[in-house]
Amino acid sequence: VLAVLRHAQICTNTTEFEEARVVTFLNPYSLLKIFESSVSLNTFDKIGIDGIALKIFFELVYRDKKIERLSFDFTSIANLVFEQAATKKETGFILGSDQNSNERFLKKITDMYPGIDLDGRSGYFDNDQEMSNFLKSLTESKPDFIIVGMGAVKQEEAAITLMNLGFTGRIYTCGGFIHQTASSATKSYYYPNWIDKCNLRFAYRMYKEPSTVRRYLVDYPKAFFWLIRNTEKFKN
Repeated sequence: VLAVLRHAQICTNTTEFEEARVVTFLNPYSLLKIFESSVSLNTFDKIGIDGIALKIFFELVYRDKKIERLSFDFTSIANLVFEQAATKKETGFILGSDQNSNERFLKKITDMYPGIDLDGRSGYFDNDQEMSNFLKSLTESKPDFIIVGMGAVKQEEAAITLMNLGFTGRIYTCGGFIHQTASSATKSYYYPNWIDKCNLRFAYRMYKEPSTVRRYLVDYPKAFFWLIRNTEKFKN
């Protein structure tokens, strides 16, 4: 499965991101989960590298690349996407998290970016058929962009399905961004500024979301052990 991550797919900066139509973002955990699945990353125009350690790993593998850490949140490119959408009066759809969080997220974003036109729904479905029917109707409604936050593998599968159904707008995956933004008590930024500047986002998330502790302390080391063992395959 390693061959599905092509050298040229790695998004090195925001300019490349803006030029891409379909983008997903990988951290060590999501990368490992995707490589353990049957999902192919070939369909994505670009892949953002989310995490300082993973960025360093790929810069060591691809010595000709200087890679900017990119993630779909307010520490990176989310503001860019929403500002553009508001300026151009674009329509967007937010798919992911639970319904209550999704609704809170929509309100926060529309308050922050007057002029943006957003709709959304939770990322939970009763069965595969319900999800399939919904994605078909979403494709037919033709929003300018869709942001999918359903967790590793599921969100990539949803994005690929949308493309296979003929969706021609932009698609971005966003991991836990919807839930994080919705749960921010006083403002929309999940990470305090000093946490972001010190690259301590992982520690802050473990503090705020104890369910992620295993991911950082167990799954991340496992992912890097696996990556290092397979380094040569990434050089193709």
